[in-house]
Amino acid sequence: MKILISGVSSFLGIYTAKELLSQGHELYGIVRKESKNREKLESLRGLQLISVDMKAFSGYGEGGELTSAEAIRKQEDSFSRETAFSRGDYAIESLLPKGLDAIIHFAWDGVGSKGRENPEIQEQNLLMSKGFYQWGLQSGVKYFLFAGSQAEYGRGTRENPQPVSAYGKAKLSFSRYGLSGGKGEEGYSFQEQERKPLGFTEKTRQGKEQEPQMAFLDLRIFSIYGIGDHESTLVQTLVQAVLAGQSMDLSPCSQMWNFMEARDLARAIAFLLEGDFGSGTYDLCGKESRPLKDYVLEIEALGKAFLEKKEDKKARATSLLHFGERASNAEGPVDLKPSVKDLYDRGFQEKISFSQGIEELYQYFYQKKEGEAWQRKDV
Repeated sequence: MKILISGVSSFLGIYTAKELLSQGHELYGIVRKESKNREKLESLRGLQLISVDMKAFSGYGEGGELTSAEAIRKQEDSFSRETAFSRGDYAIESLLPKGLDAIIHFAWDGVGSKGRENPEIQEQNLLMSKGFYQWGLQSGVKYFLFAGSQAEYGRGTRENPQPVSAYGKAKLSFSRYGLSGGKGEEGYSFQEQERKPLGFTEKTRQGKEQEPQMAFLDLRIFSIYGIGDHESTLVQTLVQAVLAGQSMDLSPCSQMWNFMEARDLARAIAFLLEGDFGSGTYDLCGKESRPLKDYVLEIEALGKAFLEKKEDKKARATSLLHFGERASNAEGPVDLKPSVKDLYDRGFQEKISFSQGIEELYQYFYQKKEGEAWQRKDV
């Protein structure tokens, strides 16, 4: 397939790009020129980078063309054509590949704790995403995969989501926009698992068939962890605290939780794309959910065992974790109750257990601290 990934320099974007490239897909990635992860991307053989500010899509309406020259960043990559930058009034279409089969949309600002509560940032994300969707629709793209979030559910259910944060509300709003075929909230209605495969057509009241729409896969991603994630996440912070022999104050961690390793997440995205399961909402999650405290205690236990093998003095018999000493995050202690049937009833299988993924994190950070090169054979 010919695939375009927005936000390809993100944690999940990089893992997804690696997986799709390994399967032989023709891959393009949108990236900011100043991205810190650009070097990592340039090392991925076969990935063709396009430097475009995603905010440029905010002005792309139904049937309208976007010619926001100031939003187009000149780049030096394998995709760009020298003539495309001979003058500054080129529409964004001149930079993007033609004949795409699929778009995977990761680009989204304000994913940190402060940004999640900023309505202005989230509104900008929503406008940009709607424009990007319209561009894909008008360009004849077959599949649009949106990297949604568990935050869309908030304190609600799959049938009746109640997002708490501005981030969750904006993600949910765009999910409904895409699932309605770009009609917006008024054109959306929840229909459990009624997925329409590519090429599906509906008859109008006059008996005429409508043109097939771009399939929209709403990927509601739960807690993903792995090497390369932001070091302020719970998993990364906890692993480094155990390695350093430092105490850590935590919330009660009483809520139900679900983790999935980043490589399995990338495989799940490829699985859904290649399986042609059609438009719909898909929870991307691990097969097992359990209390967050259980996961936290397992991370600590795995760290202690790791340090004992290394005969490290920081291995302690007593716990340095203090539960209930800090408040929950901005979205509150929300229980995560994903629908595992979205993936696993269709034949998907995780390859990386939670213990394996955490052990690799300990090895990675330990070698990083010792100044040793990290090498991992991807499963």
